[in-house]
Amino acid sequence: MKQVLSKFVLLSSVILLGACTQTTPSMMNTSPITVAEEGIINQIPYKDITDETLSALATNYLKTANGALDLTMTYNPTSRSFTKYKAGQELKKIKNHLNQKGVESVIGQTMAVPNGDPTLIVTYNTLTAKAPDDCLPTPGLDQRETGRFIGEYKFGCGVDTMMARQITDPSDLYGKSGLPSRDARREATVIEPHLAGVPKDPIEGVEADSELGD
Repeated sequence: MKQVLSKFVLLSSVILLGACTQTTPSMMNTSPITVAEEGIINQIPYKDITDETLSALATNYLKTANGALDLTMTYNPTSRSFTKYKAGQELKKIKNHLNQKGVESVIGQTMAVPNGDPTLIVTYNTLTAKAPDDCLPTPGLDQRETGRFIGEYKFGCGVDTMMARQITDPSDLYGKSGLPSRDARREATVIEPHLAGVPKDPIEGVEADSELGD
């Protein structure tokens, strides 16, 4: 009888442990920070285009853009003042202005809009780093009650949210090409003196001088 009881207790323990490991969800977040892609479309009336407006556009674009900046200047085909030629000239000025602000990749075109006022249509794609989609805000923040939502929260989501907001270039999360495929000893020879703060000796020779423009 004791042997049968012992086997019963052992079997019950195995079943309980198995049920616990198979059905108890983890409260830790295991998903990585993700990258969200979004298309930005903005319309700026021609009369409102100023240096401040273009500076703000350049700043926002350089901060989060992924790809070229697309500009479309509209014009009224029946207008005698703001003609297609005028639209093209103004668009060139805007492109040059943005180039000076550091925006190098700009695509521009004009578009006829009957009875419409001259408008600059700005289009570009952005990348934003954010916490995983299944991450809920930390209980107690964003007006979320601590007791009510604590069971749905995954620990680590708050940290991931804060870290995502600090990523300057979200495209880094896609991965970057590393060092060239060269001998590891050669790579160490190049990197180790730099880490140690040892100044590099100047490179002499005709080829080096030509690269410096001498």
